[in-house]
Amino acid sequence: MNLKKVVVSGLFLAAMGVVAVQMASAQEKMTKEEWQNQITQYTAQRDSLKSVLAQLTKDVDSLKSVLASLTDQVAKVKSETEAMTGASAERHKAFDEALKRLEDWAQQLSLLSDQDLYARKSEVDSLQAQLDGLKQSKLAALPEFYNRIQALQQKIDQLKATLAKPGLMAGMEKTYTVGTWARNRDCLWNISKKKTIYDNPFMWPKIWQGNRDQIKDPDIIHPGQKLKIPVAGPLTDNEKKAEHRYWRKKHAAQQQASAQ
Repeated sequence: MNLKKVVVSGLFLAAMGVVAVQMASAQEKMTKEEWQNQITQYTAQRDSLKSVLAQLTKDVDSLKSVLASLTDQVAKVKSETEAMTGASAERHKAFDEALKRLEDWAQQLSLLSDQDLYARKSEVDSLQAQLDGLKQSKLAALPEFYNRIQALQQKIDQLKATLAKPGLMAGMEKTYTVGTWARNRDCLWNISKKKTIYDNPFMWPKIWQGNRDQIKDPDIIHPGQKLKIPVAGPLTDNEKKAEHRYWRKKHAAQQQASAQ
């Protein structure tokens, strides 16, 4: 039995139930004519309810038709969008994995204290750059990715807002003025080794990456340069990559020199 029949039957039985109760309580007091009039009234009420139900059923069927049409339109638009983006299953999966990696990265950064976040502030820029790269893909227009990208951008904006807090940089970042080699033996390795800096010479890539506007070649710094000293902490992924590139380049130059 479908829903419409169940509802009609329910309404009819309810109406008849009311009739039966009232007839039972007043059966001995009612004349035949009164009884017939009351039956006529209840029958009219039943027919009215059936009419209302029929209209509601018609409205529901109409809404179902509209919903089906809209569902078809959504499916068509999605199909056309996927066709325009050339979203093969492999590309779709790769894009999803890349976006998930950035989402996890942003989540990790959002859990850091202000000081630890500042120590890894270069990662926020890298995160933004990689997200910007994903935004260039046509796949970013797909609804399932678009909303996630917008949410990720909001999280990155929050990280940037934290780093832009008044006084945060002044309270966490030190500076060091480069001396001469003859007197101070200043190079990034030795500066990083100073107890007042990192007390660890292997942290020199942190100073290099924190001063890329001044230091193009980490082997060359000049007396009088005022270097920013990033907050102490483990080397970030970008700093490690920069160090690896430096050593590969240096090794290649040494091999070339030996060959000559």
